[in-house]
Amino acid sequence: MKKFVYASLFLALAAAFCGCGKSTGKADDNTPTAAVQETETADEAETAADAETVAEPATDEELTTVRERNIVSNDTYEYEVYEGSVIITRYKGSDTEVTIPDAIDGSPVSEIGFFAFEAMGVTSVTLPESVKVIGEGAFIDCTALVDINLPSGLVTIERGAFAGCSALAELTVPAGVKEIKRGAFAGCTGMTSLNILGKELSYDEWGIEDLPDLKINAPEGSATAGWAGAMGKLSFN
Repeated sequence: MKKFVYASLFLALAAAFCGCGKSTGKADDNTPTAAVQETETADEAETAADAETVAEPATDEELTTVRERNIVSNDTYEYEVYEGSVIITRYKGSDTEVTIPDAIDGSPVSEIGFFAFEAMGVTSVTLPESVKVIGEGAFIDCTALVDINLPSGLVTIERGAFAGCSALAELTVPAGVKEIKRGAFAGCTGMTSLNILGKELSYDEWGIEDLPDLKINAPEGSATAGWAGAMGKLSFN
């Protein structure tokens, strides 16, 4: 599923390696040789590819951490305390119905970290109001997940956050969400209703194009309703 979610990211890189054009006419002393031209073109393509990779990883690898992490573990979670808030990095429990606490060790839980619940057999997850970020692939391949709330304080849903949650039929996105990134709902084949309360939420290839039964509920006259209507998936709140 990770490869499915990120496959579209390879398209940008492919463009960097398009074939170079042919030259015509007789070369003079000031004209670079074909070998030099090929080398320069290859160098430019490689530089472009490197720049693109830095900007947005074009692989299915997990995010790398650019800071030292101090992971703490209890019976249910692995987590870190960062800038006064808890980031849950891994669910260790066996319960299928999970209620995440609003605080751990006195610090508020602000983020569900990348791939924290990957392929877990959870059926229901209750997130606390303190959560602001659902990380990349946080619930990827949770194929049994049928119910999850998105708290009113949520701001960002990262790439592939719910990808492959094929049993998830309905989801409500609070008005405070500012960004949903690419592939967030890719492979959510059972989804039929996406309720978006925000009026200005823009669309960035969330992966819903291939969900034929999905209807998007959005405020009438909103920018959200505009792009949902253009996709033929609009229903009004």
